[in-house]
Amino acid sequence: MAPTITELFTRTIEMLKLSIKYAIFCGTFLTILFHVTYYFGSNPLTDLSQLVFDLTFTGLFIFFAAKEFKVYQNEGYLHFWQGMTIGFLVYTISAVIFVILLGAYFYFDTEAVINYKDAATKFLDERADMYIKELGKEAYTMQLEQIQATTAGELIMSAGFKKLLAGFFVTPVISIILRKQPK
Repeated sequence: MAPTITELFTRTIEMLKLSIKYAIFCGTFLTILFHVTYYFGSNPLTDLSQLVFDLTFTGLFIFFAAKEFKVYQNEGYLHFWQGMTIGFLVYTISAVIFVILLGAYFYFDTEAVINYKDAATKFLDERADMYIKELGKEAYTMQLEQIQATTAGELIMSAGFKKLLAGFFVTPVISIILRKQPK
């Protein structure tokens, strides 16, 4: 028997509530992970392993949100569009939370941008020979100038965009894995 309009509305509200709950956890967790990574000596704004963390943990939160909806709210079924919707809500809201918390961090820690510039310059200097060989001295100099001109707003938006990108790539995979439609 097909679900009624009331049942569909109720499931949609539950999907939204569930997505918000997992997004809050995800955004908070990613912010804590950012600070833990920084505390242990790696600058998460320049370290490429942060992308692996973003993909892994954003994917896990999306997976558990979709799985919980499938099992407890939708009678064991999950359409692809439902998985995509849950994933979109989780990764978008969590990225917004991350950006807000990261903005607060940059506001209170005035040395954060300076630390980023130092780490990025050091990273580029360590690879200067390869960079100059591949792209030329002018490109290397221009990159150094761009690092020194970087603002807190640019760093915050860049980090937030990376969170969105991670969710964008893992959501379809999770939606396909968990998809189960009624026969």
